[in-house]
Parts: sequence; structure tokens; C-alpha cells
Amino acid sequence: MHVSVGAGLGAVREGNATADVWCAWLHEHANAVPDLAAALLSGAERARMERYRNAEAAARYVITRSLVREVLSERLGVAPQRVDIRVTDFGKPVVADDLHLNVRHSGDLIILAVSVDCAVGIDVERRREVERVEALTARWLTSAERGEVASLRLTGLGESDAFLRVWSSKEAKLKALGVGISGATSSDLTSVKAVSLDELLSRSGKNAADYVGAVAFA
Repeated sequence: MHVSVGAGLGAVREGNATADVWCAWLHEHANAVPDLAAALLSGAERARMERYRNAEAAARYVITRSLVREVLSERLGVAPQRVDIRVTDFGKPVVADDLHLNVRHSGDLIILAVSVDCAVGIDVERRREVERVEALTARWLTSAERGEVASLRLTGLGESDAFLRVWSSKEAKLKALGVGISGATSSDLTSVKAVSLDELLSRSGKNAADYVGAVAFA
């Protein structure tokens, strides 16, 4: 599928579930924000764009919504502006019972997953030095997840890189369940399967090596 504000990266599979993944790089579309908003966004979205006081945040919002609307437009066979996108109390976008999607951005990268099989979550994290990584690990990761961090450290990954890989997997699982990080302590993630985005991100070129991510199915 061709998406003018992004690119299809391919499919991620886990068991009987499949998710198609797209990405967009913010810097590539920064100069087209007014045109994208006029051509693709709904009236409510354009009004929200006008309320942003920060130009960079407004551009990120427009490009993200444009990617989502173009992908869904082709899937549903309706004009981008007419795609009915609702949002749950936790901020997860919902379109139809038989079409699941999730979108996330970090740094310069926006990434979108769509599945017809089951609820899907996606997360991407820009690789960076994480402040207070030990405290975050102790506060938010389960004992099993802390074990995953330790195993990754044994492969030669630095503390921040190892944490971000496990964190992105956890975030994707929580997003697949439709809850935020506040639901981490009360959510059973053992039945939610996550798949690394390393292979798909490698196809996007550019600065993909600066990011890690995961797709999860619930």
C-alpha cells in the first residue's frame, strides 16, 4: 500500500495474528503540514491543531493523524476525512470492532500498526541514555522483565538500551490491552505476545538504528 505521508514496512506475525506496520518521519513532511491538514484531517482535528501553541507539537499531531487517516481510508474505502476515529478513555484509537490499530511516536519517527485479527499495540523508543534507569526498572518492571533486562545486558547491551527494549515490549502489550502505564500493576501481560520491530525498522533506512520497538497482540 502506498501512503503519501509514510511507508509500509511490512507485516509482523505472532501465532495466528498479523499486523501491518507503517512509518513516517516527521522531518520529511514538516513543510507540508498545512496541506496535509487541509486535505486529510477532519474539522475537529484541524480545530485541535490550531489550539497547539508549539509548532513542532502541532506538526507531529497533523502528520500522525494524516498517516492514520490515509492508511484507514484505503482499508475502509472512504475519504480520509470521513474515517470515524474514536478514542478510548486511555487514548487508544478505535475505528471498528473488526479493525484494530495503534500508533506511537518517539523522536522523529511515527509508527502505526493495523490488524484485523485481534487487538494490537505498538511502541517505539528513540535510543538514548535513560535518566534514573535503575529506579525506573525497580518501579515499573516485574521480576520477569528485570530478568529480561539482565539477559540483554549479558549480550553486551548497555543499561539504557536493555531497559528501552524491555520497556517498549511492555508498553506495546499495555497498549494492546487498551490501558496506559497506570494499568501496568493491575494488568496480566503473560498472555500478551510481543514481537520486536528490529527487522521492519531496518527496512525504513534513515535513522532506524536509533530506535527500538515492538508490536503486541492481545
